[in-house]
Amino acid sequence: MRGVPLTPPATHGLGGRFVAGGQRSRQALSRLLGIDDAGQPYEVTAVAWVNHALEAEVRTGDATAVVFRLERRGPESRGLVVTDHLNVYSRGTSMPAGLAEAVSASVTVRLATHTMDALARIIERDADRGTPGLPMPAQPDEQPRPASLLDTWGAEDSWADFFAGGEMARSQLDSIDPSKLFHFVQHCDAECLYVNPHSIGRVATLVNFPWDNRVREPSRPFDQAMGNLADGEFLAEGMITTNLEEDDVIRGNPRKLETLLDYATSRPGHETKTLFVSNTCVPTVIGEDVESLVKRTRERTGQEVLYLTVTPRSMNNVFSGMLTERRLEAERVAPDPDPNTINLIGFGGQRARDEIEEVLTRVGIVVNARLLPELSPGIVDVLPRASLNVFHPNDLWQNLYDQLMAASRTPAIALPAPYGFEATRAWVTSVAEALEHDVDAEPERLAEAWADRWESLRERAGRHRLGFVVRDQEAHYLTTPASTWGIPVLRVCEEMGFGLDVLIRATDKRETRRTAQAIQALFREPSRHTILAFNDFTMLRKRLRASEAEAFLTYHFFDWRLSEAGKGAFSLQHFEMGFAGAIRTLTRLLRVVRTPFYRAYHRFLRRTGAGLWPTDDDAVDAEVTP
Repeated sequence: MRGVPLTPPATHGLGGRFVAGGQRSRQALSRLLGIDDAGQPYEVTAVAWVNHALEAEVRTGDATAVVFRLERRGPESRGLVVTDHLNVYSRGTSMPAGLAEAVSASVTVRLATHTMDALARIIERDADRGTPGLPMPAQPDEQPRPASLLDTWGAEDSWADFFAGGEMARSQLDSIDPSKLFHFVQHCDAECLYVNPHSIGRVATLVNFPWDNRVREPSRPFDQAMGNLADGEFLAEGMITTNLEEDDVIRGNPRKLETLLDYATSRPGHETKTLFVSNTCVPTVIGEDVESLVKRTRERTGQEVLYLTVTPRSMNNVFSGMLTERRLEAERVAPDPDPNTINLIGFGGQRARDEIEEVLTRVGIVVNARLLPELSPGIVDVLPRASLNVFHPNDLWQNLYDQLMAASRTPAIALPAPYGFEATRAWVTSVAEALEHDVDAEPERLAEAWADRWESLRERAGRHRLGFVVRDQEAHYLTTPASTWGIPVLRVCEEMGFGLDVLIRATDKRETRRTAQAIQALFREPSRHTILAFNDFTMLRKRLRASEAEAFLTYHFFDWRLSEAGKGAFSLQHFEMGFAGAIRTLTRLLRVVRTPFYRAYHRFLRRTGAGLWPTDDDAVDAEVTP
C-alpha cells in the first residue's frame, strides 16, 4: 500500500462553496474532457464547483445527461480515470461508449498533472462565475428527493436504508460536538433546543453515529475531551441561550444577544475554551444583525470567536478562520519542523489512537498533534511543528481537510485507515516511507505479539456470517471506505474470517449489475460470499430471514427489520484501529453473532410492513416466509 500525497495544497477560495461557471468554464471543460471536436454529438451544458469538487454536465445527442465529477484522489479512489492527483468518474446510469472512450483518452493526457487547485482556477478566472441564472449540473438518474426534511425517514424506499445518509449529513457538525469543545452560545427560541434531548444521563440516539463510543468505550461515550461527569465540567453551562420570546420576535431585541456575549466573555474560565456563537432560524428570519455583534466581540476580546448560521455554506466554513487563517499565521512564524514528527488528522477513538501512537513510537515516529475531532486554537498553533499531516479518510470531514490544506507548507498524505492486521502493518510502513524513515521489520514484530489470538478468533469467525444491505445507487458505502468513516467494512470483515452476505436493493438493472461487480471485485475469496438482489420490502424481509448471516450492519439503533428476521445488529461503533483494536473488534462481532436471543425469539418480534405489532400472526407469516 502506498500513500496518496495530498500536495500541492489548495490555494483557492472555493472550498465548501457551490459556484456555477459560465461559458468560459464550459469551453475549458469541453477541451479537458476531449469533447471539443465539432463532429462529436456531445456538449458541456453546465459546469460548477460543488463543495470540494468540480462537476460538468454533458448532454448527448439524445439529450441524455451525464455528469462528470472531478475530485481529489483518495487512497482507495475508483473511477473512470484516476490520475496522480484526481479521480474522475460519472454519475448516471447510462453513458454512450463513445463518450466514455473520448473522456478516458483525453483525461489521461490533458489532466495527467492537474490538481484540484488548477481546476478551481478555471472557475475563479471565469468572469461570469456565480452569475444568477447560470445552469448547475443536473442530478441524472437519481431517485426523486423526498418531500420531507430528512432522507433517512422521508424517502419512499427508506425501508431499504441501512446507512442513515440523511441523518449523517444533518449531524455532521455534531461529529465535532461543539457544545463540549467550546463555550457554546445559541441565539434561539426555547423550542429550538427540543430537537435533541438534554440530560445528565446517557441518552441513546436513534442513529448509531460512528463518532459515538457507546460500544468501543462505554465509559467514554464521546471522543471529545468532555471531562469527567463527576467533576461537574459537563454540567457547568455547556450551552447558554438567549431564549427568545414572543415579544423579542415581534419587536426585536438585539440587546439580548449582546448581553449574553458580554457574560460569556467575562465569566471565570472563559479563556480556556473558544467561544462558539450559533445563530438559528428565528433571528435570521426577523433580520437581526448577529454577525456584526460577533465581529465586535472578536475585536473587543482579541480572541477567536466561531460563528455559525443556518446555511450549508456556514456549516462548511464555520471553522475556516481557525483551520485556514490562524493556521497560516502559525506556519508563517513557526521554525522548521522536526523531520520525524507527524500530525494525526481525523483519527478518533481515544484508546485505539493511543495504541496507534505507541506503535509509531516503537518505529521512531513522534506524533506532534491530534486534530479532529479535537479542535482548539492551541492545537492549530502547534501543527507546523510536524513535517507531515496524515489524514484519516472521511468524506464527512473533507471540507475541513480542504481548509486545513489550503496554501499549507506542511505536506499531507492520505492512507487507507489501519483497520485489521494487514492494513495496520501497511499503514505504519507507509507513514515511515513518507518520512523517508526506515522501520525495518518492526511492524511485523509488533503484529506477532497478537498473532496467536488473532488466528484463534479468525478460526471461530470462519464458522459465522455477517450481512450488509445497500441500495444500488449507494454502492459507495461498501466500496469507498471514506463513506463509512474510513472503515473498509467488507475488506476487514473478510480478513477477520467471516462469510459475507450482501443484499442489494435493485432500482436499475445496469446500476445493480455495476454495484454487484464492484462489490465482488473487493472479495479475495468470492466463493465464500453471496450477493443477492431484492426489489421491494417483502422480498427484503424474505432475504433477511433466509440469509445464513447471524447479524447485519445497520446505522439504526433498534432495527426491527433485523430483529423480526432473527438477526443481530452491528455498526461502525464496533470497529477499532490497530492490532489490539482488531482483536477487540473481532471479539465484539463474535459476541454479536453468537448471541442467540433474536434467533430464539424472532417469532415474537414480528411486525407488519408498517412496523406495527401484528394482530394476525398467520398473515404476517405468510407475507414474509421465504
